[in-house]
Amino acid sequence: MDYRWDDAIAAGLWSDLDRLVYLSSLVGAEPALAGAGGGNSSIKLVDRDFTGRDVQSLWVKARGRDLRLIDRAGFTALRLDDVRLLARQEQMSDLAMMDFLQHCRLDPGQPSPSVETPIHALLPFPVIVHTHDLATQALTDTTKKDALVREALGDEVAYLGYVRSGFPMVKAIAALPDVSRLSGLVLGKRGLVTWGDTPKACYDNLHRLVGRMEERIAKARAAKNPLARVRHAAEPRPSAVREILPLVRGALSRHERVILYLDESPEARRFVDSELCKQVHRRGMANPENILRCGRLPLYVDEDLSAMAPAERSAVLARAVDQFETDYRASFAKHGKGHALLGLAPRIALLPGVGLVAAGPDRQSAENAASNYRQVIQVMEAAEALDQFRFIDEASAFEFEYWPLAVADARRDDREFARHVALVTGAAGGIGFAVARRFALAGGHVVLTDVDPEAVRAAADAIASETHDPHRATAVAADAASEADAARAFDAAVRAYGGLDVLVCNAGYVRTSPITETSAETWERTLATNLTGAFLAVREAVRIMKAQGFGNIVLNASKAAFAPAAQNAPYAATKAGAAHLARCLAVELAPAGIRVNYVNADFVDTPLMRRVIAERAAQRGVSVEAQIEEYRRRNLLKVGPLPPEAVADAVLFLASPRAAYTTGGVITVDGGLTDAMPR
Repeated sequence: MDYRWDDAIAAGLWSDLDRLVYLSSLVGAEPALAGAGGGNSSIKLVDRDFTGRDVQSLWVKARGRDLRLIDRAGFTALRLDDVRLLARQEQMSDLAMMDFLQHCRLDPGQPSPSVETPIHALLPFPVIVHTHDLATQALTDTTKKDALVREALGDEVAYLGYVRSGFPMVKAIAALPDVSRLSGLVLGKRGLVTWGDTPKACYDNLHRLVGRMEERIAKARAAKNPLARVRHAAEPRPSAVREILPLVRGALSRHERVILYLDESPEARRFVDSELCKQVHRRGMANPENILRCGRLPLYVDEDLSAMAPAERSAVLARAVDQFETDYRASFAKHGKGHALLGLAPRIALLPGVGLVAAGPDRQSAENAASNYRQVIQVMEAAEALDQFRFIDEASAFEFEYWPLAVADARRDDREFARHVALVTGAAGGIGFAVARRFALAGGHVVLTDVDPEAVRAAADAIASETHDPHRATAVAADAASEADAARAFDAAVRAYGGLDVLVCNAGYVRTSPITETSAETWERTLATNLTGAFLAVREAVRIMKAQGFGNIVLNASKAAFAPAAQNAPYAATKAGAAHLARCLAVELAPAGIRVNYVNADFVDTPLMRRVIAERAAQRGVSVEAQIEEYRRRNLLKVGPLPPEAVADAVLFLASPRAAYTTGGVITVDGGLTDAMPR
């Protein structure tokens, strides 16, 4: 543990609460102390209640806040004497306890307090930090538990065996003997609680105790390397990863689609390919909090998928997931009385030759799960160096997984495209950007491709900013007409999210001129972008979708696919080709469950359309406004230019479950053009 306290920074903070925030952020900055969202902190102060009376208060981290990003608003103030009344209760459900804590708040408008609040209230110290540190877990996730703690820390700390959070922890803390002369409290499988009269004293105490445990672990590791025995000595094969991840996504999406995150770091690969992984993966997690993000157990495939043929990979994965589900149902049958069955799919997959694959409802959740399991790996390795890794028993792990507070905290995203991934070509502006943005706002993850590198990055950044999610959009600079660029774009989609649910072929090119003045270069460029580009994208997408077992495709064909137009033959011919390509694909891909549809749009307010209008106006010798009015008069509704979002709505409908029974179909978005109505 690095020493991060800076007296100069602390001296510039004007209140004790600000110094608690500083202390908390230092703890959050150490992944080995807090992990993703773990850890807690508090300070006891004197505040005034609503009557103006001075009362003892407990400022404690609010529920769900992350110490890495904590600020003053991340803490909640409670009336300390009221919280301490919990110790007098003989029985109380955890939900009732949380309701009790809500009523203890000095300001009802502040966020809900942490479930660990009673630890901070019942221990008689001004400043308290509770870490989910890896060192404590490594010592207590063994068969020797308290003996190793005593060896590292002597009589400076109290030791409390595993107790579930909530009201059981209230009773356990209340029953502790006098700890006023001790430096800390070790919570078996849970972490370390340290204290001090000031935030700095608390931090110094934490640093000293964790350092001593880390020294004990380092000594054990020097004598024994649990990862020395290699079980699968596979070399990384990037091309195989592109093929394997969609298979994994399909296997883990049997009941509900997931987003994947691949951790192929040397640390993850070393563990996954080791004999240790085979031996310890079924023993569980390192900390009960890991269960909430990683599940009770990971999926482990004791074969090198990267060395197999595709059909063999699929069969091996299917058998592994079948067995995982069978085992899960058996565990539920033993321990699940009174509960509704939660998701059957594993959240962590350990795949030799590939790496650590985490699954979640979105990319951020999947990445957090991978981060948590990497910490589990570190604890397993250290525990095996010290002794033997052991976690809580199956019944206790099941109790935590189905703990009412954990279930209540599981926020579900019910937006239409939650857990979905879309790739949109030509997405830097106009229709493509509108489609990508709407997908993201409807819960999806999007990969934007465009030939303009700066524009496509700006478009992805805009979506990430609007959705407040840096992982929501991925930008790839790619020429739709390039076979290599197409392969690279879809590889990026697989590596970012694990697969692909929706392809929207939108990239387009147009140059208007009489046929006698149209160059071969213009013809080839139009054909390459509008038709060959669609073919290249579809070919890559179908490979992924067939591996997953699901997906659908939407092509932007334009009204030019149906309505002949003078001085625009290359564009109209390629759009007619795109429309027929969609119909052919609908026939070919239906047996694979892949739907293919297209949209027929016209007079849409895009850079491409504005350029066409300007060119037509110049050719006719009229103003741009006069040309726009001409376009309005020719459609039945006398409207336009049409907003790109109108086309996006049509695309999203065709890509959604609302169009589950539609393939080979077309939606017109043109204000009503009789000569472009499909016949």
